[in-house]
Amino acid sequence: MSNINLNAHTDYEKRIYNNVRNHNLGSLDRVWVVGAVNGKAELFQKICKQIIEKSDFKDRLVFTGNLLGRNDNKVNESKKVIDSALKLRSVFMSNNAFDIGDIVFLRGCYEELLDKSRELHMSPNPLELVDWMYSRGLDKILESYNISSSLLYNAARDGAAALSRASVEINLAINNNPGHINYMNSLKRLAFNKEKTLLFVSAGIARDKPLDKQSEELWWGGGFADLNEPYNNTLRLVRGYDPKGGGIASGKYGITLDGGEEQVFAALISSDGQLLDTIQAN
Repeated sequence: MSNINLNAHTDYEKRIYNNVRNHNLGSLDRVWVVGAVNGKAELFQKICKQIIEKSDFKDRLVFTGNLLGRNDNKVNESKKVIDSALKLRSVFMSNNAFDIGDIVFLRGCYEELLDKSRELHMSPNPLELVDWMYSRGLDKILESYNISSSLLYNAARDGAAALSRASVEINLAINNNPGHINYMNSLKRLAFNKEKTLLFVSAGIARDKPLDKQSEELWWGGGFADLNEPYNNTLRLVRGYDPKGGGIASGKYGITLDGGEEQVFAALISSDGQLLDTIQAN
């Protein structure tokens, strides 16, 4: 599934688009990195509290995507997770040293699912696509916004006009929560510091591609199997989600901050790639 239907006619235009959607955190001393949350609001609130207690006024903040999620074990609280993330962002924004580029939200596969649920009227096979998206947890995310899972099924059977109305309904449900549409519209593909010693992705990286050529592997995964293998000159490559369910892991170059269904992890990393601190909630 594509992130967006580009109206770019040249590779140059596509590179410009990708560079806009990639985020430069600038020069930094330390950065907090939040792993996949997967709709677990209570655990995420504990993580937010610890980050606030331990953060320095010059710290950066990276959300690696999948704040939303299926949360199979309990009631899905994806909507509440976004509220908490926006509150944590506001705490960072309140310090005098804050710059708008100090915080970034990355696109995870669950954000991609919610985003694409608003574009199903453009799909040639909407019913098949709804089945596929629901099998990956979209129905649970929609339910957290009080949207019945039957909405897209019924619309997919009724045709493009019904799907357009469903898209409007989903947008309204998201927009009824302050800041949530802005959150969806602000999602970046990947992030790095000015020196590119640190690289942050949601789930994967294509090691044979430059940054401006990276695409769906960033949120669907791939290329991250060997944590001891570098990417270009990056000292530390950090992702928040392991699509294969391997959980938290660390190697010479790579770190995975995925707590699975039971935990949420975050880490504090220095500009030279040192792991300064880890926090977890379970």
